Parts: sequence; structure tokens; C-alpha cells
Amino acid sequence: MKKKLKYFLSALIILVFVILWFSTTSYAGTQKLNSLNYDVELNSDGTAKISETWDIQVYDTNTLFKTFDLDETKYGEITNVKVSEITKTGEEVTFEDTKEYSYHVKKGGFYGLKTNSKEFEIAWGVSISSRENRKYKISYEVKDAVKTYNDCSEFYWQFIGEKNEIPADRVIGTIKLPKGVNEIDNLRVWAHGPLEGNIERVDNKTVSFDVSKLSAEAMVEVRIATLENVFTLNKNISKVDKFDSIIKEETKWANRANNERIIIIALEIALIIVSFGIIILFICLAIKYAIKLYKTTVVMPETKYDYFRDFPDEDATPAEAAFLYYFNKQTAFTNNISKIVSATLLSLARKKAISFEQDEKSKIYITVNNSKEIEKLKQDETNIWELLYNIAEYKKTISKSEEDIKNIKISMGDIEQYAKNKDKQFLSKIESLEKIAKAEETKKGNYDEKTEKLANKWSNKSVVYYILTFVFICMLFLIVPIIFAVPCLICAVLCTMIAKKTRALTQKGVNEREKWRALKRYMEDFSLLKEREVPELILWEKYLVYATAFGISDKVLQQLKIKYPELQDENFMINNGYSYIYMMNKINFDRAVVSGMQKAYGAGLQERAARNYSSGGGYRRRVLWRWTAAGGRWPDGMGGR
Repeated sequence: MKKKLKYFLSALIILVFVILWFSTTSYAGTQKLNSLNYDVELNSDGTAKISETWDIQVYDTNTLFKTFDLDETKYGEITNVKVSEITKTGEEVTFEDTKEYSYHVKKGGFYGLKTNSKEFEIAWGVSISSRENRKYKISYEVKDAVKTYNDCSEFYWQFIGEKNEIPADRVIGTIKLPKGVNEIDNLRVWAHGPLEGNIERVDNKTVSFDVSKLSAEAMVEVRIATLENVFTLNKNISKVDKFDSIIKEETKWANRANNERIIIIALEIALIIVSFGIIILFICLAIKYAIKLYKTTVVMPETKYDYFRDFPDEDATPAEAAFLYYFNKQTAFTNNISKIVSATLLSLARKKAISFEQDEKSKIYITVNNSKEIEKLKQDETNIWELLYNIAEYKKTISKSEEDIKNIKISMGDIEQYAKNKDKQFLSKIESLEKIAKAEETKKGNYDEKTEKLANKWSNKSVVYYILTFVFICMLFLIVPIIFAVPCLICAVLCTMIAKKTRALTQKGVNEREKWRALKRYMEDFSLLKEREVPELILWEKYLVYATAFGISDKVLQQLKIKYPELQDENFMINNGYSYIYMMNKINFDRAVVSGMQKAYGAGLQERAARNYSSGGGYRRRVLWRWTAAGGRWPDGMGGR
């Protein structure tokens, strides 16, 4: 089940990143039209005078452009191109015609010409580096834009092509005939593009169209057919009947559009039903999880202690004590691993498995002792002893020394060097401590693996809900999925809270954890207690082991100096067997050993990360380029560069 969940999460994360990756296109500059207004005058000779007003947001763009596919069978040449900017005060500033092609047009300049035998382009320089709103007006004439047949005349023009790169909040336009028709029914109009667009006959000579929220790569085209000959001077004539075929074609497209509308409406209804179903499902799950959270009781210690003087578990290793003490704090064991390992070193010194030495410069050395006491060590202590043995063996190998391993003195620098050169072996020994401690606490009845699996189950559920919430929030272009995000997030939070309340510690483990925490408070505050409550000095050798694991050894040593002035007497301490307490008191143990272990562990992690990165084979940066092109069957494409 856990394996399937991992696969599901991995697939979902990959899907999200793939969607985000391929939906991101890189090209020069960005633009968005607030509005695009067309004003078209059709002359009696079939010429179309077209004026476009661009109210546009522009960012980091040098040149704006508009392209036309040239097709003599559909229209004639494009002439009389003009470009101007309309300032905020309403003044119209005319641009200069450069009369030559340039990929980047100078600011205030424009051209309108054939770029090749199949394309005509109008481009003008804007040179905008920041994000600005501008208004531009371009005008041009299209020869033979109207075609006259035996039974009708037709103006069929695609204002925006499917390769247009610029989205628009609104596209509106007005088309005027040279004169009005006598009967309004003799003026027929159609529009192609988004289903929510609108086209109407304003009067017997004027047609208007209006489209809201036009996305990039969506086209808008208008078709007008007049049954009366209002284009009396038109020479673009085809002596065939055309009107019936226009009606058939438009009827077919209208039926298709109606079917699409029906499908869209049906899908919208289905989406609403499914959406409400999903929302209700999330709400029901949230209620279910809330009830579960209410019924889930936190295992509390049966007895609360301000202080606890005795050892909760006489045989507990520093790693076992730390596992309970740091339990329920995420990654706390790993974050304090240098303290736990240093405490294990002290424990090994107490058990005569290793020895600490100090030279005249107060530099710490560790000697590995090979005695029968090694057989009595617990597994986590054995792992650290074996690590030190391996380091001594490694030092002997690189120094080519004939000296016996048990006589080789290891410095903190040697440990760090080994961590760098043998990071895999070093980290495996260090990182095994938590796993070994967990297994040991399970045997003692302090930890329940079944409860751990249950807690992990709730944690995994919360992760799934958090990912789904993230996906819904990313889908900003859909309103309904955003509604999913709220109940989904509630489910995620509830699952997290249930996982947190579902502790893997048993009642026995919680009781023992309370004692370890109370022991820590006792060690911190013992100097404030009465003399009869202060333990003998010999016990502090063991106290200091756990104090080091809990990160308070330095504070405890400061208090020991107050209660035991004899700590300052070197002969007394050594002669009475307190050598390593004396050593910890004389030097800064935290700085010398704990800090040294932290540096070694960090060096090992760094080497592992570097090795994993180098084995990954590097990466390639991928950029998708979109080439601008003319739009659709007819003019036009628009963009910036």
C-alpha cells in the first residue's frame, strides 16, 4: 500500500511539473490587449479601408507587428499603411515610414511591406522595457476585398488569425457598407470564432461585432453577403451563383456550433454536478476527519515530574535516551546527531572501550581499546566503536605505520578527513543510530510500530491533500477547482493533526519520556537544590553522558564547578578516577568534540551530496521558442519581439 502511494504521489508531482513546464513558453517580451477596435469602411469599388486601435499592455518589447498571408484569389494588394500612437491626452503622433524591413524597428518608425512573396507585414518600434499601457492606431487599405457574384456580393475577412500571439480582453468592430440595402433581409452577416461572440446588423448599412476574453491563438472572422449590388464600381467579379453555397456552408457551420454549444452546456452541467459532488465529498471527509481527530486521544504521562533524579533506564544508551527525549520533534534526532554521537563516545570511555587524551595544546585524541568489554556493548555503541576502529585502520593505511591500531591516536581532524574520503561508510554508521534505538525501544515496549504505520498513513494522506490543494490553486483559470482547494486544505490540516496526535510511543514509552525530560530539568537546576539532594560526584560521569546527548553538558559542568571545588584539582581528579570529567571541565568539550563531530557529519553529507549530483549526469536547460507567423487562412497574425 505504501509503495502504491509513493508511486501515486510521484506521478502526481511529475504531472504538475509537466503541465507547468509545457505551459511556459519563452519568447521576447509579453503583451496583452485591453481592447482591439476595428473600424472598416467598404467602398463601392470593393476596397476596404481598415483602421485598428490597439489599447495594449506591453512589457519588455522592442517591436510590435501584424502579418498577412498574401493570396490573390482572396484579396488584392495592401496599400496606404499608416501607424500612429494616441497619447494619454488624445493627441495622435504619426510614426515615420522607414520603407525597409527590420527585425527591430527604431522607436517612432514603422514599415508596411512584403517580407516575402507570401507575406505582408506591418511593424512599428515601441522600445518599452518596463510594463506600460499604450494605444496605437494602424490603418491600411485592402484592394479587391469584396467579391461580386451573379446573385450577391461577399466580404469575408479574418480580422485575427489562429496564430495570433496576443490575448485580448475585448475585440470590437464596425463594418460600414458604401450605402444601405433597401431590404434589411438582403444584408446577411455571420461571424466565426469563440462561441460567446456576438454579431448584429445595426442598420441597413452597418454591421458590428463584439468578442470578450479572446485567448491567444483564437481567430475572429466576419462574413457579409449582400443580395443587392451596393458595390457598383467593383471590378472583382466572378460570374457564378454563390449565395446558395454560402447559405449551405454557414448553415453547416451554425449547426456544428450549436452542437458544440449543446455539448459545452452538457459538459458544464456535468462539471457543476461533479464539482458539487467533489465538494460534498471533501466536506464529508473533513467532517469524518474532524470526528476522528476529536476521538483520537493523546497518550499523556501517568505521572508528571518537575525533576527526576534517578536514571529512567539504567542500561539505556545515549541514542536510546535521545530517541525518547527528542521524540515527536520532527528530525530532532538527526539535527542533534553530533551531540548523540559525542555522548556515545563518553559512554564508550566510561566502559573502557576507548580512551580520551589531551596534549599540551589541549587537543583531544581518542584511542581505541580492544578489550573484552567490547563484547558487552550494545549495538549502537558497537557501531560507533567500529567506526573509530575503521578510522584508526584508515589512518594507519594512509600513514603506512607499523603501529598497532589500539595505539593509534585519532584526532577530530582525522574523523573529519575520514568522513570526507569515506562518506558512505561514515554516514551509514552514524545514521544507523536512530534505527537501532527505535528497534531497541520497540523491544522494551516503549515504541509501537503498528501505531507508527497508522501515523504514517495519516501523514501520507495529508501530503496527498496538500498536493491536490496546490494543484487546485495553480489552476487559476478554472473557477470550480479553486473552490475545491478550501475543503481539500481543511482535510490536509485535519490529517496532519491526527497524525501528530497518533503517537507511536506506548503508555510505557510516554512515561519514560517524561522521566528523561524531568532528568534533564534536574541536571539543569541541580545547583539550586539542597545539599542532600545532590548526588555523589562519581554519578556525574553517567549524568554527563546524557547531558551531552540532551545538549546541556556545558551548563552542567558550570554548575559542577560551584558544587564541587575539587574539580579544579588535577591530582585529585585523576587519582580518584575522574579523568574524563576533569578533561571535560578543563577544556570546552562542546567546542572540541561536539563541534568536531558536527563538522565531520557535515563534511560527510556534503561529500555524499556532491557524489550524488555528479552521478546524475548534469542537466540541460530547455527553452521553447515560438516563431511568429501570419494568422489563419486569411489575415492576420499579431505579436511582439
